[in-house]
Amino acid sequence: FALKGWRDAKIENAAIFLHGDTATTTGNVILTDKDGNVTKVDKTWTFLKDADGTMRIMAHHSSLPYTPGSPVTEEEVLAAQKGWGDGLVQIATTYDQKGYDAAKAAAEAVIDGGYGYQIAPVLFKPTLTTGDQVFRTTREGALSYFVGGNPTYPNDGGFALKGWRDAKIENAAIFLHGDTATTTGNVILTDKDGNVT
Repeated sequence: FALKGWRDAKIENAAIFLHGDTATTTGNVILTDKDGNVTKVDKTWTFLKDADGTMRIMAHHSSLPYTPGSPVTEEEVLAAQKGWGDGLVQIATTYDQKGYDAAKAAAEAVIDGGYGYQIAPVLFKPTLTTGDQVFRTTREGALSYFVGGNPTYPNDGGFALKGWRDAKIENAAIFLHGDTATTTGNVILTDKDGNVT
């Protein structure tokens, strides 16, 4: 870190706390390199004055400031919902045309592309789950709900294999907050025989 061509370091303390022979500071260090590029770093130090009167660093925390992601837009939410609906129809159509294994592969692609199981447990309560296996917070549980075939989830019949041909999203409300969005409403599903759910 110290070899990055720094030519200036400016300390901007937000606060200094003094207590006997210790001091704690928090604020920013503004670093300028040899090309004139500026880096702002969050810093917290704790100093101890030793027996010779020299200030010694006893704790040192440094991090780049938090940069929030771009806010979610309603258009992005609508596109994500459409992607989910199209994915459901794709799984069902693939099952009817190419069989179970192809449909399972399609379901895996939909789950991996649309859900956040690679980040954290997903708060997924499917439509047709009951008993001790209602919530599907893992990828395995979600995949079983969509296509069945997993003995760990013996009651799953494959929700995505029910011949769906259209999925229409009707939002009652969309709540946007920073890089998250919450929606509530209905999904209108039509199967290959024209039945509407």
